[in-house]
Amino acid sequence: MAVARSNFTALDHFWKNWRMVFPRCHYAGCASGQAGWRRLLRRHMGVRLRDAWYCTPQCFEMAARQIFTRMANAIDRQNSVTHRIPLALLMLSRGQLTQEQLLSALRAQRSAGRYKIGYWLEELGFATEQQVTSALALQWGCPVFALSAEAEPSCARMLPVCMMEFFQMMPVHYVKGMRVLYVGFCEKIEYTVLYAIEQMLDCRTQPCLVGRRALKSVLERIRLKPHPSELVFERLADAAEMARITRSYVLKLGAEAVRAVACGVYVWLRLEAGQNSMSLLFRALATEGTQSSEIREESPIRG
Repeated sequence: MAVARSNFTALDHFWKNWRMVFPRCHYAGCASGQAGWRRLLRRHMGVRLRDAWYCTPQCFEMAARQIFTRMANAIDRQNSVTHRIPLALLMLSRGQLTQEQLLSALRAQRSAGRYKIGYWLEELGFATEQQVTSALALQWGCPVFALSAEAEPSCARMLPVCMMEFFQMMPVHYVKGMRVLYVGFCEKIEYTVLYAIEQMLDCRTQPCLVGRRALKSVLERIRLKPHPSELVFERLADAAEMARITRSYVLKLGAEAVRAVACGVYVWLRLEAGQNSMSLLFRALATEGTQSSEIREESPIRG
């Protein structure tokens, strides 16, 4: 009996190792990658997408199409987090703003039809950028990071430029030993974006607030530089086209793994090949009613 149990344990251990080294293709419609000997031949040809392994580019593309379709629905369901106290009312309660100044700023905002109330308070001279940033930090319960307008943080390139511009954010500090990334926002904290970053970069994120002008200055400097590892696609037909494009770049880069998340109006993909990586961003699946980052508002007096 002891020998039988030992043989059974050894056999079970063998099959577990076999499945780990020679995984089964996760695409349900796979017609070629299920047999063990075929998996042995194809194990160096496959690619992982969201921790699932696909044996051929064809299986990868079909699975990616299904995943991208689900991501489109996730994008449509994403909602912004609301605050208990709007920014302007918070500043009013702290004596940093008068009722007349608030009404003037609201009139300017409605007349222009764009930008958040904090922007107009600064433009009209009713508050300094430091006051607005400090009030936002209090509103969100986050610290303020002193971002320099003259220097680009060393970790700034960890995120795609188009996402930083859309969400008005930037990586400002990275603690490599603890894998903690501090992400600075100048308008509001986007927690769904922070979660997406954690999934893509395999790190932990901490939000903070930065000055609007400093962020704008650094982003403009970054925008002027080349970004060979970042590609943005807009106005694509459907998830099938996204899957075809992704497959093309997987083959071109020789990617071994692909990470994918729905992030705001983007589907963000990170293709990994050894020490190299490339980001693909698709915006085609955003709904027509999605607003630009300049005019997104929950209410006229929110920051």
